[in-house]
Amino acid sequence: MARAVHSARRRTGRGEVRRREPARRAPLPLPGAPDGLLIAAVAGLASFGLVMIYSATIHEGTTAEVVRRMAVQFGGGVLGLLAGLLVPLDWWRRLTVPALLITAAALASLLIPGNPFAITRLGATRWLDVGPLSFQPSEFAKLTFVLFGAGFLERRAPRLRAGHWGVYLLVLAVFGGLIYLEPDLGTALVLGGIALCLLWVARIHLVPFTGLVAGAAAGVFYLAMNKEHQRLRLLSWWNPWAYEDDIGHQVIQSWTAMARGGLWGVGLGESLQKLDNRLPEAETDFIFAVVAEELGLIGGAAVILLFVLFTWRGFNVALRAPDRYTMLLAAGVTTWVGGQALLNIGVVTGTLPNTGIPLPFLSSGGSSLLALMIGVGILISISRLARPAGANHGER
Repeated sequence: MARAVHSARRRTGRGEVRRREPARRAPLPLPGAPDGLLIAAVAGLASFGLVMIYSATIHEGTTAEVVRRMAVQFGGGVLGLLAGLLVPLDWWRRLTVPALLITAAALASLLIPGNPFAITRLGATRWLDVGPLSFQPSEFAKLTFVLFGAGFLERRAPRLRAGHWGVYLLVLAVFGGLIYLEPDLGTALVLGGIALCLLWVARIHLVPFTGLVAGAAAGVFYLAMNKEHQRLRLLSWWNPWAYEDDIGHQVIQSWTAMARGGLWGVGLGESLQKLDNRLPEAETDFIFAVVAEELGLIGGAAVILLFVLFTWRGFNVALRAPDRYTMLLAAGVTTWVGGQALLNIGVVTGTLPNTGIPLPFLSSGGSSLLALMIGVGILISISRLARPAGANHGER
């Protein structure tokens, strides 16, 4: 007890004893104008999404049905954007632990045999059906992990002790492992990329970081070769024509769509590859192929440039963030969007093995857009607090 009292006080030069004030976080600066280029990138990508999802799905039903489905999807996205913008950042910090527990429980429930709420599609159990709504817990796991990583590393980086490493990697392993077992290796890879980026931005020492990257690469290769379906995906990446009647069919049809598009495209709504399921998942994982077919190389390049603009401005917001927590939040959301776009476009063009993840903003999917828009709203909110370029950031 005496030590505790002594540690809470300090002795002045005159012999007086004063109580040491607890450390307080510096107040955030008053909000200013948001990053205009960041908003322009988000608006451009969301507009592309509206147009291309309509084009890719209009043949599947009446105009009224397609519009109603899109209104629900993009209406949820707008609500998510408003939540990210208007909910104070301190509230997101307080919601982190409950969000972790709820997300982990939702992911685990997908693996319970006979779960009446779990939905299996194309051999994967990734969706929960609750009443009139169905959602994909793994999409919200990305947002939840960004919130967790930012709060956890804010107080403990750059010198993580063994116990801290254990907690961080345990949360990553639980989320990544549950997602992998759905199975969904692609989303697990995105989650791992977010985790590594947060460590890098938090300035973790190079030696443990390098070891973690090497271990992650070895683990991904082992997991990819551990299941027959994923091993065939890797083999078909090397030579899709050897599997053209099976797992290589999708990327071959994607190449066909992009070849038909040429420089200017065949015209909006005129894609042939989206018809009769010639290109499977044309409105979700392979929507970039439809963009390239209908709008040509020019349209595909415009989408890529918008993602580059988003990534540039997102990391610029992180560099100018007022404190370590907001810096890590901004970097995590930016890595999520930019990394997932890079992975998706790499798959569609055959540059990377097929991982089955959506293209942010453009692919059809309510869960993906809702979680993504919440994260983007938080990023835009942080951009309003950004320090002027060249200002002294102080100790992070």
